[in-house]
Amino acid sequence: MDDQHALTDKEVKEEIAVSFSKAASYYDEHASVQKEMADRLIASLQPWRDIIPSGPIIELGAGTGFVTKGVADLYPDREIEVIDLSEGMIDFCSNKFVDHDNITFKVADAEQVPEFDDPHYAMTVSGFTAHWFDQPAQTLAKWLEITKPGGLLLASFPGNESFPKWRKYCQELGLPFTANELPDVEEMVIKMSVGPAQVDYYEDTITREYESAKGFFDELKSLGMDTLKQGRQLTSKEMSLLVDHWDASTEGKVSVDYHVIFLAVKRDFDS
Repeated sequence: MDDQHALTDKEVKEEIAVSFSKAASYYDEHASVQKEMADRLIASLQPWRDIIPSGPIIELGAGTGFVTKGVADLYPDREIEVIDLSEGMIDFCSNKFVDHDNITFKVADAEQVPEFDDPHYAMTVSGFTAHWFDQPAQTLAKWLEITKPGGLLLASFPGNESFPKWRKYCQELGLPFTANELPDVEEMVIKMSVGPAQVDYYEDTITREYESAKGFFDELKSLGMDTLKQGRQLTSKEMSLLVDHWDASTEGKVSVDYHVIFLAVKRDFDS
């Protein structure tokens, strides 16, 4: 992406979908942060297992099925709808669950929220997807509106305090910080709190280590996570400067911190 050709929202979504489609197999094997977050998200669902209302469950941005597996195990008899923007991810995920007649798979944009006359879903779940939305808080709030009273919206995502060292070293070099803008948890909670809902959230830090900063950036690309939603990419020379500076400023392995958010919103009964 360059200054002469800023991509439209549609083009960005297409690029995201293509990148993840190409990366599906590698992602399934190596996306350790996403897998850890999925396991923790499903663990947080356990207390809610038997108290959500009747009705279907929908998963937004399933990827290769880390969260899907947990939901399928907890709700073997529920109708489960699984959507993802990436055709390659949906194909990969659906192949894992060919024996599950209760699960349907569809290529769809989660920001295109369907309309129903009445709230439709018993639960909406999304693992490490909302940060790819143009408007994360507004989009999840719309999904909450079509979640049944007594139902649950459960989501995890990286927050805007992620990657502090990446940001720091870019500032020291006078380079643009090219991570995509990540959701603000306070904004998310405020948006979720409008209307009949009980909002709870938990913040944590997940750290990954690499032999070099180059290993981190290479992994983002291999996982299909290198699509820039705004601004411009660093030039090769700028990237080399950043990697060299980050490595030189680090004793031992390079560490990368993800600020992660778990969000649970229970839809109350309308008063």
